[in-house]
Amino acid sequence: MKIISLALSILTFFSSTPVFSLDLKVPEKEYFIESGDIINVDVLPAEEFSKEVTVQPDGTIDIPLIGSVRARGLKAEDLEKMLTAKFSKYVASPSVTVNVRKFSSNKVAVIGQINSPGYYEYREGMRLLDLIAQAAGPQDYARGAKVRIYRRVPGPDGKITEEVLKADMEAVFAGKMDKNVVLMNGDIVYVPRKPYSSAAKWITDNFVPWATLFTFAITASIVSRKN
Repeated sequence: MKIISLALSILTFFSSTPVFSLDLKVPEKEYFIESGDIINVDVLPAEEFSKEVTVQPDGTIDIPLIGSVRARGLKAEDLEKMLTAKFSKYVASPSVTVNVRKFSSNKVAVIGQINSPGYYEYREGMRLLDLIAQAAGPQDYARGAKVRIYRRVPGPDGKITEEVLKADMEAVFAGKMDKNVVLMNGDIVYVPRKPYSSAAKWITDNFVPWATLFTFAITASIVSRKN
């Protein structure tokens, strides 16, 4: 009986003693900000400069008072330090907090000579024409036959390689639907400007209005003389 009582006492002692365990937390993988991410930038004590921004295809964000800042490739804490240093020129003892609110997954972008450039939600099976339509179509000086699609492709070793695909938007508009390229998540579509469009635009914006005004003045002068 003494042995049984001793065993019960030992069991009671261990059952009432807290169990100590090692907290083996797996460190989270460091996240680097990507184009298309939506991030919150909170600035204290100057809350009027706080803003929710989208990282643009060129990797920058636009921050009040500071302007354009490169964010792609930085960790949130690194961006915080950069913004804190920049805001310290204008705000006393600023405290800047950066949080990634929405990651850039399932996004495609269109830039260049397009009416509404930016990021759009990617859908499975999405094609070039779908994206151009969502972006309100090309601008007048768009070089549709020379569209380029920039794509990141993971290799078998896990490394990401960059590919540049050619696309002919004008052929698609002409009804050649076999040219309507299937897009992939993360694609960036670039619509270039026609080579002569810069000079043509300058003439249209500067010379044509003055020529029209000059013609109107001469016409008005001739009419007034006849009267």
